Amino acid sequence: MRSRQLFDTDIDIVKQVPFLSALGAARLSDLIGKCRVEWHAKGEHLFRAGDVADHFYILLSGHLRLVKISPLGEETVMHFLTQPGAFAEAVSLAGRAYPVECEVMENCEIVAIPREAYLTILRSAPDVAGDVLAGLIRWERFFLEEIYKLRHTKPIQRIASFLIDFEERNGENLDGEDETNFPEKRQIASRIGITPETFSRSLRKLEATGAIAAGPKLRILDRAALYELSR
Repeated sequence: MRSRQLFDTDIDIVKQVPFLSALGAARLSDLIGKCRVEWHAKGEHLFRAGDVADHFYILLSGHLRLVKISPLGEETVMHFLTQPGAFAEAVSLAGRAYPVECEVMENCEIVAIPREAYLTILRSAPDVAGDVLAGLIRWERFFLEEIYKLRHTKPIQRIASFLIDFEERNGENLDGEDETNFPEKRQIASRIGITPETFSRSLRKLEATGAIAAGPKLRILDRAALYELSR
């Protein structure tokens, strides 16, 4: 693993994280002084399930995925991390172990923030605790939405919604000039909670509508039609 000091562009990304910017410029500068940017290669694990969560992270570039491994070795993709922003903050600040694996899907740079350094600063600034709590609540809302989708939407809706959301989050050109590099199909199926067989059948149905091209790489052909199918 290689590491370096934070550049100004890195600090700009850190400042956009609400529960960090809430500390104020002086406190945040002090925290940043205790952090490093780490470079991780594809295939590495940033952390494993059961590891002590003594850091939380800011993704600067690259792609990660969070995976839950069953006792039988079966993988369930919990989330793809493709945008700059914070992750693992809730479990770290709670002083727990990481409940999932974090695997590097594309070479990445991350800022590793020591839990104790952050808590030390936070204890000296109780006035910002409300802003910190608001920032952490976003994960609760995210997983509540995920539970709703699993219970109340059809496989075709989930696939269509995932493709649209993934493309939007990755900032790809939506006029067809650039192609989004979607995750592997089996990973998408795991992420949205459907079996590979159901995923394949649903994908063929979506392709028949003309909204997507299904293989070997997924491509969105008609975004408006795909949006209607996601509703």
